[in-house]
Amino acid sequence: MSSLKLWNDSAGTRALLAAIDQQVDPDHPGFVPPAGRSAAIDNDGTLWCEKPMYVQIDFVLRRWKERLLADPGLAAAQPYKALAERDLAWFSQIQEQMPVVLEAIGDAFSGISPEQYAEQVAAFFAQALHPIRKVPYQQMVYSPMRELIDYLRARQYRVYVTTGGERDFVRVISVAFYGVPPEDVIGTAGDLEYANGDLVRVARMSLPANENAGKPVHFHARTGQRPALAIGNSDGDFEMLEYARVGVVLRHDDADREFAYNDGAERVRRATAEQKWITLSMKEDFATVFGA
Repeated sequence: MSSLKLWNDSAGTRALLAAIDQQVDPDHPGFVPPAGRSAAIDNDGTLWCEKPMYVQIDFVLRRWKERLLADPGLAAAQPYKALAERDLAWFSQIQEQMPVVLEAIGDAFSGISPEQYAEQVAAFFAQALHPIRKVPYQQMVYSPMRELIDYLRARQYRVYVTTGGERDFVRVISVAFYGVPPEDVIGTAGDLEYANGDLVRVARMSLPANENAGKPVHFHARTGQRPALAIGNSDGDFEMLEYARVGVVLRHDDADREFAYNDGAERVRRATAEQKWITLSMKEDFATVFGA
């Protein structure tokens, strides 16, 4: 397939390309003018690998460990209790613990400027490796999706990375990993306050989080429009897919080249046919997964 070198000539790929062609064809009923041609693409599990843990959780765990070593009394409450007891079951249900997790993230990085936070994130990516594959996280970006971003941009789409993780975490690497400028990253955000000529992070996160119904809310707040195209992989993307003109679901069904799992995507899978969303199969549609 000449237009996408890293994709197979398969049903999912053809359906995706046909949907894009319809939106850029002024003679088609589904035409979207360039000014409204925005693409909202989820980050974790859609643009890069989210197993065995979210990349930002790897980053945050390191900070929590530092705090726990400095103050063992933190182990009286979650998430530090689970960390001290090596309670993997608690962390495996991290989506259900999200209010506690967001509070702990806000507290762990409070009192520093956005620039200082960005330095910590950059230092993490400079030395952190994927826990299983033992390669830098940049090598865990899905190459076909990275190619798709360039393809969409060539078709006059403005591509937004929309993440349930923290906006300022992803902004640090958005250009290097995806070619997406920081201002086009939409995500959950740590609250900031202005003091003595600088911005400072405070111990709380802005709500709603950029997950579930928060995704279309934040997308509209940032862009003032409905996405022409939205791509996600989990139930946290359901409302974004429902809100978009065209929704696309990426299935993780390639145990050999990545991971095969359906957990966390049950609602999306049940609704795909009814909503007429396009389904992409990592196994069938990706000619490669990692690396060009």
